[in-house]
Amino acid sequence: MNELSIIIKALLSKNSTADIMFLPDRLTKAAYCVKIRTVVRTNFGGVAMQRKTNKEDTSVKILNTAFECLSANGYANVSMRDIADKAGVALSQLAYYYKNKEKLFSEVINMMMDQYLSEIEATLKTASNAKDSLASLVRYFRELIRNNPKLLRLFIDFTAQALWVTSFREQLDKLFYRLTELIERNLVMDIRTDKRYMGYSSRSAAKLILGALYGTSIQILLGYDRDDSLESLLLAENLLS
Repeated sequence: MNELSIIIKALLSKNSTADIMFLPDRLTKAAYCVKIRTVVRTNFGGVAMQRKTNKEDTSVKILNTAFECLSANGYANVSMRDIADKAGVALSQLAYYYKNKEKLFSEVINMMMDQYLSEIEATLKTASNAKDSLASLVRYFRELIRNNPKLLRLFIDFTAQALWVTSFREQLDKLFYRLTELIERNLVMDIRTDKRYMGYSSRSAAKLILGALYGTSIQILLGYDRDDSLESLLLAENLLS
């Protein structure tokens, strides 16, 4: 058995210490360590990294496909098999990554929630004062409705499902908390100086703004008096600023 074979055997053995004891005398401890590192990096590290990359690629593909299916057809009308077929993976492979539809929907929401919050935060940071921040937030919702209604439809569907699924409700609570905190920090931290809001907390004002924008957006997506609802967004901006 050559030196490299001995090293590999020692590396893979359950009792590697015993195998190391029988390394040839001419193979010094330092040389052994160098060879071990080389074997791991060359023969195992590349394979492990490739497997990790492949898993991540498949997981992302499944999430993106699930987003398209769920936002187009709704949670109640999409099955795991629908998503697997659309993603081009076996149903068993889909189940390996995501145990059931509830878990998958939850991960899709996590993915989109990060995007949603990042976009809103970036929008608010471009404004120089609270009034400009509110105007920017209203514009963001209007553009979201026009250019990316799928995202809003997904969140509305998730809100409906949260009435019946505890894990969804907890996740939605976190989303609303983070949104409210963003609005409070960027729009209404100085509310105590405004006589109109005396006696009310900045958190209550932030919830009012979020509720007005989210509720109006739902009406627009449902097609109820679309033009009037779009105008309501502008009215909300004027009344709340």
